[in-house]
Amino acid sequence: MALVEITAGNLFAGASLRKLEVGSVVEVDDATASRWKEAGKAKDTDKKKGEKLVFEVATPSEPSGKELAGIQKQLNEALDQVKMLTDEAEAKDKAHAEALAAETKRADEAEAALTAATKKDK
Repeated sequence: MALVEITAGNLFAGASLRKLEVGSVVEVDDATASRWKEAGKAKDTDKKKGEKLVFEVATPSEPSGKELAGIQKQLNEALDQVKMLTDEAEAKDKAHAEALAAETKRADEAEAALTAATKKDK
């Protein structure tokens, strides 16, 4: 374990990621201390005592059978909803494509009629 003094104002540490204040003295493992010193966020200190920071990672427990069943039910419902929404979107896309084709055909016919009328007038 190494005792270091914090020199940067943007350092967050510990399991709760609390902000460490500039000038505070903390005791951390050697690897963390060397990383902080290399990054210019901490320096060695001659003080004798500091707050000990422990970096622990909690592992979640395995979900129970009831929880798994509930999660699976939610997943199935979500997948059904995604399929339904996808089908609706595809149907809307098809309807839009058909409407666009009809309008394009109408515009082409109107343009052809305008060209024919213009040729007649000459």
